[in-house]
This record gives sequence, structure tokens and C-alpha cells, in this order.
Amino acid sequence: MAKFNSTTFGSISGRHGSAVASVMKDGTNVLRVFRAPSNPNTEKQLVHRAKFGFVTKELNGLCNLFKVTFGRARGKNDAVSYAMKTALTGEYPDYSLDYSKLIISSGDVDRTERVTIVKETGTTVKVDWDATVGSESTPKDNVNLVFMNAASKIAVLKQNVALRPDGTANVDLPEVWAGGEIHCWIYFSTEDESLNSNSQYILLLQL
Repeated sequence: MAKFNSTTFGSISGRHGSAVASVMKDGTNVLRVFRAPSNPNTEKQLVHRAKFGFVTKELNGLCNLFKVTFGRARGKNDAVSYAMKTALTGEYPDYSLDYSKLIISSGDVDRTERVTIVKETGTTVKVDWDATVGSESTPKDNVNLVFMNAASKIAVLKQNVALRPDGTANVDLPEVWAGGEIHCWIYFSTEDESLNSNSQYILLLQL
């Protein structure tokens, strides 16, 4: 950095070769070596921000649900992170989410080897699962179901609809969802709800 007496050189400012001149508050001219600013808009950064923004927007309506399935402290952050890794498809800037790969909950509790869902009367659905109790599960494990309207992105969480050994449960969904397509998931939790299983996508149900 070089300083110049403004009475000798006159007032100077702006870019001068490889240096930039500026005037301090006391009137002193200062000449600094020019350094090009780092570009915050590199292609890689633009792509990452676009991915993050898309996933965040898509999952915005599920924030309260994620506070339950992932825990209040982690909530949406975990959901967005998992979605970017497992469910995001497409190329910049045209992205979409593969909801069959979206992770709703995570944990070490055993999942089930088989799960099915069928529509009953009206907007009631019947869910069946393999009730086998494994090494990381107990007969007191709770069964939880998540349903999301594919069009509106509104989701409902049905907690503790049954115990693992029951093997079946009937669930009433919102009547306004009649005729719509519904994404369906199942996950298990311990009796005190402190631990969950990894969620399992069941199917896209025509209600």
C-alpha cells in the first residue's frame, strides 16, 4: 500500500494498472494492489443453491411433521439433507423429487419385511405389515403412518395406530382427499417414542 500527498499528485482514484487508488477520510490518497474478488456465483455454487432452494420449498409443508419424525432439534435440516442425497432427481435447473426415495424418519429400530395398503370404503385405508419381532424391535413398538396428498403437498401423520404385533390397522384420511393420489409411508418407534426406524415408502395410492 502506498500513500501520496494529494497536493503533489492531485486527487487520484480508481484502478491504476495493477493497483487501486482511493481517498481516505483525512484526504490522503492510498494505492493498494488490486485483488479480484472471489466469485460467489461459480457454477458449482449456483447448482448447490438451486438444489437446496428447490428441496426446501418442496418440503416446506412438512416442517411440523419432521419435528416429530426427526426430532425438534434436527427436524427440517435432516429431512432436507436426506432428500438432497437420496430423492432429488433431474439436472440444473430442472429438478424434481422422487417421493418413493424420500426419507421421512431414520433410526435403528427394525423395519418390516412386508407392508401393503389398500383402499377400503370412502377414504379409509387398510395397512398390513409383517409383524415379526427382530433383534432391534419389541412387541411394544408403535406403528406410525404418514400420508401426503401428491397435489397439495399437505401431509398427515398418524402416530401409534397400532403395535407391531397387530400386523394391521385401518386409518381414516381426510374426506377432501377423495379421488386424489396419496404418497404413503410407514415407520416404527419404541414404546417411549425415543427411537424410530428408517421409514419405508409403501406406494402412491389412488384414493
